[in-house]
Amino acid sequence: MELRHLKMFCAVAECGSFTAAAEKIHNVQSNVTMRIKELESELNQQLFIRQKNGTVLTSAGQIFLGYAQRILQLTDESRNALLDNASPRGQLRLGSMETTAAIRLPKVLAKYHERFPQVQLSLMTGTTNELIKAVECHRLDGAFVGGFHQSTSLHQEEVFEEELVLVTGIETGSLAALAQQMSGQTVLAFRTGCFYRSTLEHWFYQAGIIPGQVMELGTLDGIMSCVAAGMGITLLPRSVVEGHGTRHDVRCHALPAEFAHVKTVFIRSRDSIVTAAMAAMIDLAHEQFAVDGGVRRLPDEHVLTPALACVHAA
Repeated sequence: MELRHLKMFCAVAECGSFTAAAEKIHNVQSNVTMRIKELESELNQQLFIRQKNGTVLTSAGQIFLGYAQRILQLTDESRNALLDNASPRGQLRLGSMETTAAIRLPKVLAKYHERFPQVQLSLMTGTTNELIKAVECHRLDGAFVGGFHQSTSLHQEEVFEEELVLVTGIETGSLAALAQQMSGQTVLAFRTGCFYRSTLEHWFYQAGIIPGQVMELGTLDGIMSCVAAGMGITLLPRSVVEGHGTRHDVRCHALPAEFAHVKTVFIRSRDSIVTAAMAAMIDLAHEQFAVDGGVRRLPDEHVLTPALACVHAA
């Protein structure tokens, strides 16, 4: 069943004849007759009583007419909702990394809900890899992920840049000392697929550092609380650490520039339509993140250079 079948059916019902309906929808009468027969065959119901002077709906046709008109009306409404001048409305399914959802997004979502109450917002958190798959499979309309990725199916745009820092307990005095003890340190991280975790692993590999065990935790609060308690170390955006309740119980250590600066990117499927709701979200995110660009810096230690990594290796 196609929309053209429904349009022809409604036209015949309204005009009372195949000929008049064909003229109205700028089609040939034979094509209209054929499509109505296809529709009746698919529904296994006779929709019209053919008479010499026109057509009359059968009881089945009268029932089907209401549904056909509703379907066409919803189609028109959905099309209008996608026009550039349409007010944002409908459903908007977003995804985000746990850290971005905890620190960056609350103000954006609050302002968005206030400005566009007709949009039904939903937010799913996950690792960058999980979010990419969800967008590619159209389970999400868009998502905030870490970094740019090699994917031809995604449209990607930077929304802000984060500074990543190594986070330890407050008792850690220097990175030189930490490097010497790295084999005994527990790395606290989100599950595999987390962009920050993969960045930390890449840094360890390049610097020749072999840490102790990796312990996976499912929440940001869990990771930060364990670090504050001296259980291990982690890698997080500076803004996340500075905004967390345990910030006075941890210490930030600056990373080499090649690992410290990462971009948070908004992704959506290239074959999806940018709805008014989506466009409004992207604009508001850029607006809010520009305002939040400057963050207060906590004191940090010196950068852990490859030279310090060699101290550990020795």
